[in-house]
This record gives sequence, C-alpha cells and structure tokens, in this order.
Amino acid sequence: MAEDKITLAIFDFDGTLTEGHLWSGISKHHRKNKIKRLTLYTYMLSHLPLWLAAKLKLYSEEKNRSKWGEDLSVLFKGFTTEEARKAFEWVSDNYFMPLMRPDVMEKLKAHKKQGHQVMLLSGMFDIFLEVMGERIGVDYVVGTKLEVTNNVYSGHIIKPLCFGENKAKLLAEFIGQHKLQVDYPHSFAYADSIYDIPVLRMVGNPIATYPDKQLYQFSRTEKWQIIGDHDSSTRK
Repeated sequence: MAEDKITLAIFDFDGTLTEGHLWSGISKHHRKNKIKRLTLYTYMLSHLPLWLAAKLKLYSEEKNRSKWGEDLSVLFKGFTTEEARKAFEWVSDNYFMPLMRPDVMEKLKAHKKQGHQVMLLSGMFDIFLEVMGERIGVDYVVGTKLEVTNNVYSGHIIKPLCFGENKAKLLAEFIGQHKLQVDYPHSFAYADSIYDIPVLRMVGNPIATYPDKQLYQFSRTEKWQIIGDHDSSTRK
C-alpha cells in the first residue's frame, strides 16, 4: 500500500549541503593537532598530479575523484574508532557547521516538518556522516566505510567507494537491508555533481543543488528543478 511507504529526502553532503570539503576539514584538524602531518603532505603532493592531469583533460575526472576519495582513508590509519570519532566531531563543529548552506538546510528542515525521512548519502566516510547526522538531525546515513581491525582503522576503505554508479547501488542495498518501503515517485534527491545522476534518477523529484556545469546543463535538458548558483565549476 502506498500509504505504508515512506517519502525519502536524500541529500548529498560535500558541495550540496555545505560549501566545505572533507579533505580541507581533516587537513585543518591534523595540522592544528600536529597529527600525521607527514602523511597529510604526502597524500596531498602525491595526488596533485592527478588533479592537474584531470584539469588538463589528460586523465579521467571520475577516476581522479575516486582516487582522492579512496586514499583519504590513509589519514586515519592507526586511529582507534574512538579517536577517529573525536576527530570527526572536531571537523564537524569547527569546520563544517559554519559552512552549511542556509537555503539547503531550510529544505532539509522542511522535509522533516512534512514527516519525510531524511538521509545523508555521500562519498564521505560513514562515521563522519553519522556525526554530522546527529548535528543536523537525519534518519539515515550511507557513505564510504572505513576498514577496521581490532578497533583500529587500517588506512583502507571497504570498497566500493560511495561514488557515481556505486552510490546508487549502495543506496539500494541499504534500503533493502533495512527493509525500507520507499515511495520513489514522491521522494526527493539533492545533489551537486554530474556523477550523482544515477541517484537523482532513482526518485521522482531530482533537484540539482548548486550544480556543477555539467549537471546544470543536464538538468535543464531534463527539466529538473535547480536551486543555488549553477556556475560552480570554478569551485571544484
């Protein structure tokens, strides 16, 4: 029965709900607390060539983003789960909360008032999303899982990275595992990237939110709703 199904409001995080980026928040935390600074700089310097090659269209932008996302886990290698959570709490409170987009947060609050279930769906680590979810009040989070051995992070993710096509697959798996009865035609998805199209297509109300140039153009063709400044390619 349709009345038994839930209306889901799915929000991407990085670039959609916030102007911030997880890499920047972690960098600030590690530098301020003098933690893993050599690993931090090694990570940055080793990935800059990929970023530059992607900008010059000599390397796939999708592969570039995936590589940065997968390898970011090395910055938590050796952390206990408790230490990592404290780090993510610092990043949430001292970096991300001041950078949340007020207009998109109002959309999230409006969905909650209407009785919709709210989800954060992002390539970011799920433990971080859990912390942010507590701050802003969401029902579910789906993100990239960090590998843990004996309560200590190994420095690797549990593949796949929650990105692109895999983002939609992990969302579907989560819904199936939790036996959620989702009213997809009446549900909503907010995202900023062309790589979020697989998720946006899953719902009846896809909303390009501060979209990159490609998603903006695609959304206009599809007549999808667009909110926020579409000329965001200079920020990415």
